Amino acid sequence: MLLALGPGKGFATTFLELDSSYVGDGWFQYRMQLMKDPFFSEAYVTELVVNFTNQVDCQTSPQDWTNTVWGNTQSDWFPSQDPPERPYENTFLMRSSETSYRLATNSFDGAAVLMSLYPVEWLFPYPSGIVSANLVGYACVPCLVPCGPDEADGSPATFSYALKLLPDVAIQRLIQTNGVVQGLDFTWGYASTFLLQASMEATTWTNVCYLWSSPPETVWTTNLPLNSFGQFFRLELVANGYLTNPPPLNANVLAASQAAVKGNVAAAAPRVSGCQAARGRIAVSISAEPNQACTVNAVDNHNVVRATQQVTVSSNSATVYFDAASLPTPVYFQAAAASSLH
Repeated sequence: MLLALGPGKGFATTFLELDSSYVGDGWFQYRMQLMKDPFFSEAYVTELVVNFTNQVDCQTSPQDWTNTVWGNTQSDWFPSQDPPERPYENTFLMRSSETSYRLATNSFDGAAVLMSLYPVEWLFPYPSGIVSANLVGYACVPCLVPCGPDEADGSPATFSYALKLLPDVAIQRLIQTNGVVQGLDFTWGYASTFLLQASMEATTWTNVCYLWSSPPETVWTTNLPLNSFGQFFRLELVANGYLTNPPPLNANVLAASQAAVKGNVAAAAPRVSGCQAARGRIAVSISAEPNQACTVNAVDNHNVVRATQQVTVSSNSATVYFDAASLPTPVYFQAAAASSLH
């Protein structure tokens, strides 16, 4: 997450954008753009779920996704081949027998994006031991959906939503004395590691130092004048938690982490192979060695464990279930050999 630093509010890196539009005669268009979020070395959308009433027709461009309709209430899209390199976009057209619409904003009331992710190494610190390199997860996305005339809410015919898998940080102010910048004040709700960067012209950035947040509000100061580094400043989230041995300041922090993430995983590590939402539950599939005891954690975007399931893999795969209503959005699932968590 790159954060513009200064009075006001910083912004997180956008992972995905979904533009939903009603184009007339029961047709709805959903334009999905997957961005190159630098905090994930690999990222795939494995399913797009839309709470879509009375679907009677559909189209997609390009032609590399397939559609499945569940009853009269849900439309699911699955990629039929490996996706291109990010960034890329897909447009989905669906037609309903209903010609009214509303803006759906509650969890699973609009759309949901299911994902497979390889985060940079320090973003979701793994427990020591044999742990999956990848995460799967989902995020609920507000969008326009068809409805009966009595449910129409008068929303505009187009709605756009930018999905950020990492939350915003609220930057309060630069700390200055007689025009000399000596620190910053920002709010962030968790103990994390940030990289402070500076620039003279807001295009070329220099790494200044690492700093730790102290929730809920961090006031960080130094006895060195920061003006010598530049007149523009920003923060980059490096890790959830305190990183005691970060990369050298002259390194590309995210690139180094992306290169390391897969190489640090043991050959016997379990893998989270996918997740699906159905009837209020999230089914999470893992693959592992036969008879391997595994723990599957549901974690939020601060790497806080929200729920846990235990399973012993009988052949090469197993499935565990989580209650969707008890989980935040976005949420991620990670697997570990049970012995590695002790």
